Amino acid sequence: MVLHEVLTTEKVPFTYRVAGVGARSLAWLVDGCLLVLLLFIGNMYASLMESLRPGVGSAVFLFWFFGCLWGYFLLFEWLWHGQTPGKRLLGIRVIQWRGTSLTFLQSAVRNIVRIVDSLPAAVFLFGLYPLGFAVAAGNRKHLRLGDWAAGTLVVHVERRAGPIRALHEGSAATGPADGRVRLKLAQLTRDQKQDLLDLCLRRDQLRLADRAQLFRAVAQYMDQELGIAPEEHQSDEKFVLRLAGILGEGMGSA
Repeated sequence: MVLHEVLTTEKVPFTYRVAGVGARSLAWLVDGCLLVLLLFIGNMYASLMESLRPGVGSAVFLFWFFGCLWGYFLLFEWLWHGQTPGKRLLGIRVIQWRGTSLTFLQSAVRNIVRIVDSLPAAVFLFGLYPLGFAVAAGNRKHLRLGDWAAGTLVVHVERRAGPIRALHEGSAATGPADGRVRLKLAQLTRDQKQDLLDLCLRRDQLRLADRAQLFRAVAQYMDQELGIAPEEHQSDEKFVLRLAGILGEGMGSA
């Protein structure tokens, strides 16, 4: 088992389990099947258009083909915080080296480099990546060329039963005020939201002193920057868990 350790600005270490070539290959297989299905649907629609107006269907399928080929991985990984349907099924995701969610630019870079990963070029249109596979199998953290270029790696997601329910454990019950809190939480950046959820889901991996320090810092930030204060006698951790639960309901449905 290969681990990747990230040190936060508060000098608190987080550890991720790096996904191996096997898990990544199975995820790719699932995504490949979905891509074939999308191309089949596009071909059926293009054939119908071609019968109605010759030439139009071929153009539509050409655009659909390249849209699926380039947009599938890029958009899913960006919008689903580093996951495609295949990666989500296998419980893995793409992250930045520093442990945060990848950006649109990083997703674009790692997917553009698929052209190089697929060398020899003849296999690119079939979705095979012989060079990428060889490079990933030959380094300790299983990085393909796209990962090297974008500064990303693929890790296992912590599998917990009902992650959103876990965030609510020990937190206050939801109420009418949650709607107002949700509006204030919307002011957080995408990375801040993901970091908040990651902190809560991985809190058991922290030493008690570091855990208390981080939750105290987050609670103070929420109070000072967003005007969200904990209830009377509510601990910092329970307060932040409640906020993460409210936030996670929206992100978990993505």
